[in-house]
Amino acid sequence: MDARDWTYSTTTTTIATIGILVNSIVIVPNVWRVRSLTPSSLLIVCLCCSDSLLLSNYLTLAATHLRRGDLEYNPIICQIHGFLITFGALWSLGLCTGLTLFRYIIIIHKKTVSHRFAYAYLFGTATFCALLAGLPFICNAGDRIYVLHQTHMNCTVAWSNTDTTTRVISWICISVLLIPVSSMGVAYIRIYSEVSKVFGAYSKSAVVTGDDLSGNQQRGSKTINQDSKHQEGHRPSRVATNPCKETNETTGTVESMKPSVDEESLQPPKMLKKRKLREEEAKQMALLMQSIAIVGVFLMGWTPFLFATVYEIITGTKAHPDFEFAGEMFVAMNDLLNPVVVMVFDDKIRRNVIQFFTCAEDEKTSY
Repeated sequence: MDARDWTYSTTTTTIATIGILVNSIVIVPNVWRVRSLTPSSLLIVCLCCSDSLLLSNYLTLAATHLRRGDLEYNPIICQIHGFLITFGALWSLGLCTGLTLFRYIIIIHKKTVSHRFAYAYLFGTATFCALLAGLPFICNAGDRIYVLHQTHMNCTVAWSNTDTTTRVISWICISVLLIPVSSMGVAYIRIYSEVSKVFGAYSKSAVVTGDDLSGNQQRGSKTINQDSKHQEGHRPSRVATNPCKETNETTGTVESMKPSVDEESLQPPKMLKKRKLREEEAKQMALLMQSIAIVGVFLMGWTPFLFATVYEIITGTKAHPDFEFAGEMFVAMNDLLNPVVVMVFDDKIRRNVIQFFTCAEDEKTSY
């Protein structure tokens, strides 16, 4: 191993280790409460699992090189890595597409997304991605297609191979990547247009009626995080004084953040209606921003790698090792940042994480 190989291996090991730990912080507290999660949050937890799968393969390869001090690797084990990495990458894209689809159904079609639909989507996409990742073995070409790349940090499709089987499988994988990405762009344009029209209508309504909505707007801004979780089964955010003693994870309200019955009865009907409409739109906007953030990080992380892949497929030549390694690290950084974005935007998942570690700390102190 030369200096560049040591740099590649050390960098990959560091990023992958941190990424796995960060993803575990999201996965472990929420996997036991999967039934209380909304469909979107369920997809997000699965996305963290998929990211951990990719990072684990990177870590295994890099750590093996560092331990041995050479770049030799068993071809059969590399084919297993190739299947897992390809499956994880395709499934991550499928989950990001699912987040976009759920937002589209709720905002554009004004329909709810059931847990049954979410589970069916997870099973269907996982099966489809596993089938695609297994195509090299079905075609009896796993040894030619899943190879250790020139950075020695990634076992995946040999994009630059020119034989017919590799070409066909490569273009199938690229098509599966590009079609959903373009569809997500169109979907978010329509979602943004719909949300803009609704907010525009509310603004015009407020101007025409001359209502003073400043007080309600302030109240709405305080409840964005709480109300944004109701659409898919979330209860409003409320941190209990002792979270270890909570018995119901799926129900509850924030009485202190909402006006009392007497206060509501004193408000004019128009003002009540406008407040509820504003809260509904604030809720949808919060969920929309969460989806856009996760999908945006995904696209930024995978774009350099995708460019290198398309270049190798079209030209039949390998990209420069440094550019290929940069693409792989962008992917690894995406896998590391996803749980951070989740903790920022998803109140239910964040609350589960806080409650999990608070309970664990309380148990330690009690002993």
